[in-house]
Amino acid sequence: MASFIPCGPCCHDGNTQNADKWCTDCNEGFCNVCEKAHKSMRITRDHNLILIEDYRKIENVYVRIQCREHGSKLEMFCKAHEQVICIACLPTNHKNCSDAIVPLSEAAKNVKTSTALADLEHTINETLVNIQKCRNDREAATERIEIQEKIIKKRIFETRETINKHLDDLERKLLNEMTTINTSWKSKYGTIQNQLNEKEKEIKRLQEQTSQLTRFASDIQVFLRTHQMKKEIHDEVKSITKALASVRNYDIEIEIHQGITSLLKDVDYYAKVKLDESTIKCPFKDAKIDQAQIQVPTRRSVHKTKLLLRKTIRIEQEGKTMDITGCAILANGNFLFAVKTWKNVLMEYSTDGLHVRDIPVSGEPCDLTVIGTDQIAVSYNDLNYIEVIDIKKMVVLNTMTLKNNCRGISYSNGKIYVVVDGRKIVVLDMAGTILNTIKCDINAFHIATIEDRIYYTAPISNTVKYCTLAGNRIWNFKDKSLTTPGGIATDSAKNVFVVGIRSNNLMILQDDGTVSKTLLTKADGLDQPARLYYNTETNILLVCNKCDGTAFLYSVMFD
Repeated sequence: MASFIPCGPCCHDGNTQNADKWCTDCNEGFCNVCEKAHKSMRITRDHNLILIEDYRKIENVYVRIQCREHGSKLEMFCKAHEQVICIACLPTNHKNCSDAIVPLSEAAKNVKTSTALADLEHTINETLVNIQKCRNDREAATERIEIQEKIIKKRIFETRETINKHLDDLERKLLNEMTTINTSWKSKYGTIQNQLNEKEKEIKRLQEQTSQLTRFASDIQVFLRTHQMKKEIHDEVKSITKALASVRNYDIEIEIHQGITSLLKDVDYYAKVKLDESTIKCPFKDAKIDQAQIQVPTRRSVHKTKLLLRKTIRIEQEGKTMDITGCAILANGNFLFAVKTWKNVLMEYSTDGLHVRDIPVSGEPCDLTVIGTDQIAVSYNDLNYIEVIDIKKMVVLNTMTLKNNCRGISYSNGKIYVVVDGRKIVVLDMAGTILNTIKCDINAFHIATIEDRIYYTAPISNTVKYCTLAGNRIWNFKDKSLTTPGGIATDSAKNVFVVGIRSNNLMILQDDGTVSKTLLTKADGLDQPARLYYNTETNILLVCNKCDGTAFLYSVMFD
């Protein structure tokens, strides 16, 4: 039951009466009788009275009506200081503000339709949106940690399996080697034993003959045979001595590899789990509620977009031909190029346009996208898989195998998007789980994503398409000025940059696909421009020619 709200004047006279109205000026309840008396007095005639039912809706909303410094009622407003004040504030803090002091009632006129209230409501709504963004960010961070845990556990398991397999192979090889050695020397020992057995039989035969001669033969026979047997015995001993001269004794021992003993002795941990700490991107900004109403951002017109050339980069050619299949701008400002060469590498260049290093990859790269500060994802067309690579540690974090060839690739909001077989776009999480599959009605190749939008190019049909994450097709752009569209990217306003490989140009399309503008042509150095990358934080655009090893870096400006 709602709390009892008494009539103030009745309570003052010792009577208990329910209030029917509430005066927001007096901050007191009035019954119907006292309300009439309240309205009849000139000093309170203009007070604002509301129904008790309406007051209950704001009963718990605290509005301070006394000055914090002096305890007096707030009655005036200083425009110079944008401050509500009391009488006592005038001589202390506002003695020079006489021209800026107005009654509080005057300052509060039309407040419900003022920009200040609108700004407050906007700030509240924006704060709620930002809180939700922060919550979503933390949920994404939690999901990311869980995915990273799964990836690490998978790596630990795979590493253990690899170590076990390697040790099993080494053990098998060692046992086979020991068996071979034993078999060989047992055979040699058997041979000499057989020889000794034969000699033993021969000597025993001579021994038996000697015994028989002594018993039954004549002296002459014994004399002659004795001389003959001495020679036979001498020959047998000589034969045995010669056979034993080549015989050796062997003892089998084992010497454990130093790496194995070191593993058992010195390696006291399997791996180290490292926690990289970084600050989050906070969406909250200081808001001045009492200033003019915040303007709602408007669409960015493509006609006001201009490019300023900052640098031309020459990529070192590997072999007789050059084929740039992907490009990106890294967090440190360096450039990364996927180039089809016999070496299967990604090529990193500094902000000065100098070659920094080659990053080896498992196959011929088709496209790449930036995931984080040190992580990228690479697609490998006919090999039917993509890889997530830590380019700082130079390790493959995850391999995601798909059923068909993998073409254009993009990353957005913790998900990887890849064009598979030109007929579908597969959406994966960082663990490699397929979250969604979006069918393409034309042969797609390159892809760009932002928020809930997916843009892709179809070079054969000379078309650029936009669809939602749910697969709903919104618009497509096709114009004779754009032939064989290749690389595609978006700015923060969701306008689309796209290059025409055969038309040798760079165009920008309005976010609704209705308006376009040509920004660069062959006269600007474009010669089969195939790939591009746009950094939404720095408004830097990287455009790459396909075959001549030239890349252009532009600042994108909006008038």
